[in-house]
Amino acid sequence: MKSKRIYEIESFIKKNKTASIDELKEIFNVSVNTIRRDVNLLVEMNIVKKVYGGIEVIEDQYKAVDYQERNVENYQTKKYIGKIAAQQIEANDIIYIDTGTTTIHILEYVDKNLSFTIITNSLDIMNKASQFKNVTLFIIGEKYKPRTRSFIGIDSNLLLTKFNITKCFMAATGVNIQNGLSNSEMEENLIKQHITKKARETYVLADYSKMGQSTLLTYSNLVDIDKIITDKNPPQEIQQFCNENEIEIVY
Repeated sequence: MKSKRIYEIESFIKKNKTASIDELKEIFNVSVNTIRRDVNLLVEMNIVKKVYGGIEVIEDQYKAVDYQERNVENYQTKKYIGKIAAQQIEANDIIYIDTGTTTIHILEYVDKNLSFTIITNSLDIMNKASQFKNVTLFIIGEKYKPRTRSFIGIDSNLLLTKFNITKCFMAATGVNIQNGLSNSEMEENLIKQHITKKARETYVLADYSKMGQSTLLTYSNLVDIDKIITDKNPPQEIQQFCNENEIEIVY
């Protein structure tokens, strides 16, 4: 599958920093032309750059920040946003909670006797959900990624296509009008795309610093979400867009 191979090439080049075309052709058992097309896609995504005889990884502004470093940043603000998001959860909801340093706080403010269903790929959400006696928990993702404390890879996860999700609570590293909701992790992006397409309502949790920003990969258009949960009013242009498209801003 092309998307899976792209992910694997990205992982390989990030680990090894450089690779030749011939080396990639042999490792992934495809033709030179196929590898060249894959490489061109990674170049367009600004993940690698071409060098003589091959490619090398780009260390730039799109590099994802380590989870623990992000978790410390704006900690109290993120807890506050998580508390607001928790108020949106009702009995018998089927919800998805995204991995992230803001979404991690949602369950801290939910009644532990509430009966509802959680779907997640976040290790931290799984651990917190285990404290709820009336919660049904479903886990997606086939491979654990320590840097983001999440599970990735859904190629053979058929459960994801069957879930009827009432509300999804999504993290984003960028929220703007042109590029919508974005993040910097390729493997996470595919999961986010699937979830936001399946959910009846999409809520994005993002503090003011994310507003107007855009990172490497878009997973949802801004017009397709239902609520922005944040710490203060977004910039005027985002407020106007939300008003025109009936997107609620909760802060």
